[in-house]
Amino acid sequence: MLAELFEKQAEYEVRKVQMALQVKPDFLMIGASGLWTLSSPSVFRRFSLPALQNVTQMAKQAGIPSFLHSCGKERELAGICANETDLSCINPLEIPPMGDCDLAEVKKSLGHRLALMGNLHTTDIMLRGTPEMVEEASRKAIEDAAAGGGFILSTGDQCGRDTPDENLHTMARAAEKYGKYG
Repeated sequence: MLAELFEKQAEYEVRKVQMALQVKPDFLMIGASGLWTLSSPSVFRRFSLPALQNVTQMAKQAGIPSFLHSCGKERELAGICANETDLSCINPLEIPPMGDCDLAEVKKSLGHRLALMGNLHTTDIMLRGTPEMVEEASRKAIEDAAAGGGFILSTGDQCGRDTPDENLHTMARAAEKYGKYG
């Protein structure tokens, strides 16, 4: 019964992607929130990977980049996506304790195949941090993942309602300051 449910969901997702691609979007965002990272790799491979392979292939054939957003411990998921799908970019690449991604390591092992987006901590840095902390975290993320291109500086996930505007502006300024490609 579970297999039938996933099959129906996959058919629905493919139809949605077909409709979306008809209007030639700038990119295709595939969201699983934390669903995929909460299941085991074997469950992900059995029930979710075939649909992900299908929709990322459709996007690639249409010339549309595909982004995957999946919160949580996504290091293993990133490897599967880089090696077994046509995914263009993955985010949010969260750091511990919510995630398991070391940005420099992910860049080194997967950055040749997959663009990376992230990973400033949304609570400790963006919500509770000072502008100086935001600038330093931004500089480090760029240093860890920007070499050779394929990196988008971003928060590790959405920012909380009370995130100081100054911290958001600081992240944007840091991207301009440190994110120059030679």
